Amino acid sequence: MKGQVPIVEVIISIIIAFVAFNILFTGGQYQTKWNDATSLLHGRDILTTADRLGQLHNYAFSETSFNSFIGEMDVSKDVLIKLETQGTLKSTMYIACDCTSEQLAYLQNVLGDVKLNNRQVNVNICSTTLPAINSCGSGTQYPDVLVIWGYRDLTSYISVLSDFISNGNSAVEIADVPHTKVNNLGNDEDEGQKRIFGTIYIAEGNFPNNQDEFIAPTNAQQLTFKSYRWFYHLPYLLTGTSDAVSFQMESGSTVTCNGKTGNLKFRDNSYQFWICSDSKAYFDTTTPQNNKADVSVSEGERFSISSSNFLLSYVELPNKIRITFKPDYQYNDFIVKDNGHNKLALASPDNKSKTLLSMGFWDNEEQKPIAAVIFNGTENGKSVWIADFSRDGLSATGDDHKQLLSSLILSIASKKSTVQSILSGQITSYINVVSKDMMEVYRVDLAIGKPF
Repeated sequence: MKGQVPIVEVIISIIIAFVAFNILFTGGQYQTKWNDATSLLHGRDILTTADRLGQLHNYAFSETSFNSFIGEMDVSKDVLIKLETQGTLKSTMYIACDCTSEQLAYLQNVLGDVKLNNRQVNVNICSTTLPAINSCGSGTQYPDVLVIWGYRDLTSYISVLSDFISNGNSAVEIADVPHTKVNNLGNDEDEGQKRIFGTIYIAEGNFPNNQDEFIAPTNAQQLTFKSYRWFYHLPYLLTGTSDAVSFQMESGSTVTCNGKTGNLKFRDNSYQFWICSDSKAYFDTTTPQNNKADVSVSEGERFSISSSNFLLSYVELPNKIRITFKPDYQYNDFIVKDNGHNKLALASPDNKSKTLLSMGFWDNEEQKPIAAVIFNGTENGKSVWIADFSRDGLSATGDDHKQLLSSLILSIASKKSTVQSILSGQITSYINVVSKDMMEVYRVDLAIGKPF
């Protein structure tokens, strides 16, 4: 027994020493990050393959096509794969309109079928009323763009509108603004109008001369450049609404059409067009109209009507064509309602706030330029005021007004997109460039990882 006690003590001492050693001198652990490296390699291979197939642009904006492509690749089924873009229009954008039901329907007609660089852009438009701003089902606090149609005093909405824009969203106001609301005389001032949209009345002899004065943008850094670019590159949809079996050319020949006919309206004139089964579009460019075509155009060709230049961008049988306005398009004056409205300039001009002249005019009486559109930019979102081109009724507006409105909205819409959250994994980025209608340089982010 005496010999057993020391042995037990030795064993206990060894155990204690072993435990103490492991506590004091823990073993090092080495993490290889193999899973992250594998995810990055898979991401690189997927994006590179899609690009070399010439399908990256399609996959970036079509979830169905992308999922079909992924299904053909050797990718584990237990990983989450998400593809998003940054720097260009999202596949789906959301617009809230504080307007009448007729104005809402007009906006839906203008933006209901948008096509750019061979891809469709889905636009969800819903009604809203201030101060609450309807998210339109976007899944976020706010929609991408808020449209306010018709003048109202915005003073009581300064807080909500400021928060909306500071979150990276943009607002468009279509309104005839009374001078008495923005003349800085302190009587019944609309502080919301001045602070959110940056507009003041242009007093006689007091036009601000330290702006980039109402000129077309000369470089891509100017705030108005993007809207100019969109206006002159965004294909505008024309739809034939009536059957056209045949029609006559100005030369006297008869064209067997078996297609559709409709009207293009700009600068207070309408011009008949025909979309025919030979994938050509025909136009009657004469004034007054004589129901005879004198211009025949194929997809990708330019044409002129009444000194205005256009490009036939797409022919989509049986009843659609898309045309692009080309420089330098000139509007009829839709700015001044009367002497009490819309002679506006920027309240606090700086290098982020610019005005737009090609859609403005020079007031010979007061010897100063008058803006049709005023941009007010911040580091996050933007606000745009445009004179109410629909004051004589929505039916009196032209296709040029619709193109202006759509190009303004799309140019200022948020181009940021969020990749679905993943708890572990990696994001691979790839720069893509397309330029069929308009040059788009954007980033594709591919997230691969575990959702848990």
